[in-house]
Amino acid sequence: PPLMAARMSRRTTVIRSPMGARGMAEGGQRERPGRGEPLYETHVPTTLLGKVFVATQSAFGALRDPERADLVASLGDATGHDALVRMRDAMLADPVGRQILEERPCVTEGSLRVWELRQLPSNTFGRAYADFMDGHGFVADDRARVQYVDDPELAYVMQRYREVHDFVHVLTGLGTTVEGEIVQKWLELLHTGLPVCLLSALVGPLKLTPSQHLRLATEWVPWVARCSSHSPFMLNIYYEKLF
Repeated sequence: PPLMAARMSRRTTVIRSPMGARGMAEGGQRERPGRGEPLYETHVPTTLLGKVFVATQSAFGALRDPERADLVASLGDATGHDALVRMRDAMLADPVGRQILEERPCVTEGSLRVWELRQLPSNTFGRAYADFMDGHGFVADDRARVQYVDDPELAYVMQRYREVHDFVHVLTGLGTTVEGEIVQKWLELLHTGLPVCLLSALVGPLKLTPSQHLRLATEWVPWVARCSSHSPFMLNIYYEKLF
C-alpha cells in the first residue's frame, strides 16, 4: 500500500552519513573512524551528528516516496533510542518479555516453518498467519534489518518490533489498505512510543478521504486506545508459541 509506514520490509538501503563509514580498509572491512567495530552483523556505527543526517535524509526521502519502507526503517533506527530503552525495560519487567530477550527468536520462513503452518486447521492462528502472508505475497525474511541502533539488545528490540507487525495484523484483523496501516501505526505508537510511529500516524492520514478522516478520529483512534489499555505490551507476546 502507498503508505510511508506500511511494510517495514522489502528493501534495505545504507544511507551514507558524513560521520559514518568512509571507504573500505584492507581485507574489505569498512573504516569507521572514532566508532570502533560494528556491534552486530548489519550495524552501521554512527555519531549523534551522523544519526541526525540519517534521520533527516530518511524523513525527506520517505515523504517524497512513501513506498520506500527502507527509509522509514532507517528513520526509526536513527530516532528510536529512548523509546527502545523503554520498550526493552517493559520486556525485562515481564516474564514472557524476558524469555524473548533471552532466546531472541527471529521471524523467518525457516524458523516459523511456514510450509507446516499452511497445513494447520483453518481456525488456528498459525494457519491464519500463513494465509495472510500468502494472500498478500509477503515473505517474513524480507523485513528491513536494523542498522543504526548502537546497542545489540536494543537493535534486537527494534527488529522484533518490525517482525511482529504481520502477527498484529492477523490478530487485530486490520487490513493492509492505507487506512488499515494507519490504524495499526496508531496502535503501535501507543504501545511503543517510537517517533517513527508518530510521524506515520500523523502524515499517513494525508492520503485519506474526508470520510476516512472522520472514521479515524471518531471510531478507530478510540478503538486503538481501548485495545492498548486492555492488552499486554505487544512485544511481551510470544506469538510463535500461539500457532
